[in-house]
Amino acid sequence: MIHPGVGNPQVQEIAPGVFFINRLVHFFADIGVNAGIIQTPEEIIFIDTGMSSYSGEYLWSIAEEYMNGTEKLFLIITHKDQDHWFGMDSMKARGAHVIMHSHAADVLDTFKDLSMNPIALRVRKEYQDDVLGDVILSEPDQIITDDTILNLSEEIQILSVPGHTPSDIAVYHPKSKVLFTGDAVLEGMDPYIRPDSIDIDTWISNLERLKKLDIKWVCPGHGALSKPDIIESNIRYLRKH
Repeated sequence: MIHPGVGNPQVQEIAPGVFFINRLVHFFADIGVNAGIIQTPEEIIFIDTGMSSYSGEYLWSIAEEYMNGTEKLFLIITHKDQDHWFGMDSMKARGAHVIMHSHAADVLDTFKDLSMNPIALRVRKEYQDDVLGDVILSEPDQIITDDTILNLSEEIQILSVPGHTPSDIAVYHPKSKVLFTGDAVLEGMDPYIRPDSIDIDTWISNLERLKKLDIKWVCPGHGALSKPDIIESNIRYLRKH
């Protein structure tokens, strides 16, 4: 039986060694949280970790099935929202190199003490069992503000695409033509515009830039696995608002 701190995840291998994990637990909305794993010949790259330590351990268990024990580990956090990084210790404690945008790093540093973290406090107030688990937050090893290429055994592109938040980044794996967008692109719901969102024109411009990539699959931060036209669908909504 899967722990309630994991959710009802579905795991799809959408290209050799590239996994999309859909509907990890989200405690306050029936939308789930998505994450990804990219296995290269010499590395394992995690994209986001879910909203609890249990979801982080679940992602680790998926990757562990394919490991030989010599891989270098990376964790890329797509933006500052805590439903995407509460499970980070599962990777960090095992030596993962953690990468996030500077705006996300600022938020993590502010709320590293869970006794002051509004999301953690709200979860523990509304649920009787320990659905968060032992959440331990750590400083990132690498902070980015601009596009960054990881020259690993296979190229990984980290793209700065502020929109939903100032901290949004997307992760593109050219070999598989898979794009992980975090909440910069959503499926099954409208783009989430909020008070701290970047101005709409900038958000649209960044999505237009993503459209130029050679994409087979788009893995949104919430919602189902999508084809590239989901980016244009998000742009159309933003243009109206």
